[in-house]
Amino acid sequence: MKLVARYWLPLLFFVALGTSPLFPQANAVAGDGDSGTAKPDSTILAALAPPKLATFDEGSSAPSQPPEKPPYGWKIAVYPVMGWAPIFGTSVTLPPRPSNPIVVTESTTSSLNGAYFGGARVELGKWSAEGLFMWASLGASRQTPTTDVNLDFVFGDGMVGYRVLPGLYAEGGVRRLALTLKATDAAGSVSRSPGFWDPIIGLTYSRELGKKWRVVMHGDGGGFGAGSDVDVTATGRAEWQFVRHCGLSMGYGGMHFSQSDTVAKQTVSISPTMHGPIFGLGIFF
Repeated sequence: MKLVARYWLPLLFFVALGTSPLFPQANAVAGDGDSGTAKPDSTILAALAPPKLATFDEGSSAPSQPPEKPPYGWKIAVYPVMGWAPIFGTSVTLPPRPSNPIVVTESTTSSLNGAYFGGARVELGKWSAEGLFMWASLGASRQTPTTDVNLDFVFGDGMVGYRVLPGLYAEGGVRRLALTLKATDAAGSVSRSPGFWDPIIGLTYSRELGKKWRVVMHGDGGGFGAGSDVDVTATGRAEWQFVRHCGLSMGYGGMHFSQSDTVAKQTVSISPTMHGPIFGLGIFF
């Protein structure tokens, strides 16, 4: 008994001490079933952890941005109101008359006149199409010798083009000219009302300069004796969209044609030339 008391009583004392509630650390160590190591407090780990950065999974998308407004449209342009203030001059060859049996060719001095025209242009892919209508009442005169020329004409054309280089279109089409001419000199007056269709070929260069500006340059020629003898036009203009779908067109244009008309073996030839500033309203899409 002395031997049992000597060895077992101290052992029981240490066992009781280990299970006492005065030492909760021991319970925390033994609380993990298989592991014998202590785990740090989760609140301490959260406080010491560095802040997390926002990341995006491959399947997720970045925050949406407000869509950027597209550039103003230029593919369709309609010109309901265009004004042209051409300087008009002409050379007229009058037939011989009883009071003046000599063929006379006279040139008038230029004067400021007015004309109206409207039209539309479409550019889709590599193709383009353009239509133009114009009416003008023009007059010019000279004092020595006295000559007056009055010309009313209706002008319309339609052209189709194909883009051959960036911004450059090769075009072909037809032009209709209907004239009312009255030429007066000291020997009398002559009137004619010819009309003809001209085949025409031309080029148009169109280039956008930023969001609100573009330039359009056009030139064509025709006639070739099939309608008029010579038919040439050239225009250049800048277009500015001050608001979406609406803007101004400003530029300069010129036109020259030559036509001979024979009635009762009397031939009248006229070669008018017109050039001047162009200004008008455009509607763009």
